[in-house]
Amino acid sequence: MRKKILIVNREQYGFHIDTYKYCEYLNGSFNITYLGWEQRKSEKIPSEGVIVKYISREGNMLSRYLRFLKEVNTEVRRNTYDLIFLVYFPGSSIIKLLNRTKKFNIDIRSCATGLNKLTNRIQDLLLRVECMFFKNVSIISNSLAEAIKLERYHLLPLGGERFSNNKKSFESLKLLYVGSLFGRNIMECVKGFHKFLKYNSDRVELSFTIIGDSPGAEKDEICHYIIQNNLEKFIKVEGYIHNTLLHRYFEEANIGIAYIPRITYFDNQPPTKTFEYLVSGLPVIATTTKEHIKIISEDCGILIDDNKEAFAAGIHEIFIRRNSFDSELIKYLYKDHLWKNIVERNLKPYLIALIQ
Repeated sequence: MRKKILIVNREQYGFHIDTYKYCEYLNGSFNITYLGWEQRKSEKIPSEGVIVKYISREGNMLSRYLRFLKEVNTEVRRNTYDLIFLVYFPGSSIIKLLNRTKKFNIDIRSCATGLNKLTNRIQDLLLRVECMFFKNVSIISNSLAEAIKLERYHLLPLGGERFSNNKKSFESLKLLYVGSLFGRNIMECVKGFHKFLKYNSDRVELSFTIIGDSPGAEKDEICHYIIQNNLEKFIKVEGYIHNTLLHRYFEEANIGIAYIPRITYFDNQPPTKTFEYLVSGLPVIATTTKEHIKIISEDCGILIDDNKEAFAAGIHEIFIRRNSFDSELIKYLYKDHLWKNIVERNLKPYLIALIQ
């Protein structure tokens, strides 16, 4: 009989890539139940073989939070799961304390990434304290574990899905950014692209596709800049597109943009999209975060500072070196980072060991 695992995450099923891929690739080995918010009623992702349970987000912030804790606790108490896999949320330790005889794993995918440094410090301290209540802790990177002073943990790294299998050519440069626009300063990329375009449009065919959205005004500001500078022919802003619909964009692109501001709370975060570019054979233009320095070699892209001048210079370097990149080699070098391999070789053995 297959063991039963409950995955608890505040994100709606299918909208947090890590847990979505856990469910996809663990589905044949365990009976998986996923419990999370119902944030997008009209955008529910099919869940073949996975039992998905939703928690309403109606009401104010406090009522939603209390409802979430209550529903999670009820689900844990009323069912006989062999393991409860909590993706960290403030108050995770309350669920553990109320269910002392149950077996838990707390999974850390991120530290606090808000714009207020003091709030981030308080939230990271709470995260560290709550982890003390759990015997089993998994985390996304050694750098993040070091930053929040975790000493005992299981490393469960990020992976990426392969969205393109075709061999890339580089006669033209087709840039692709996929990710959040919130707090990422993607306007610097747009201005850097514009700067390079001014002096090189007659030397190489160029395009830049931006996929992502923000609760703030970033998308509107980028679109306004594009219109104001007559860049509609060169830059397309597609808005949010779900992970399952990205294939054609990766097939068309040949350069991935892994632009993350060099800010403390991003420094230890290995970004999902960087791996998705690489396992799909796209060389990258990436900012010099601590994790990018570990990940990216000369064969697979270049590292830049986080400003428009550096981005323009980065495109120029890619252009000069374009014939040295081999998309098949890049895919080969990063094949261990495919989600299927991460789950089969790391997560699945770890879960089996915990349950036994």
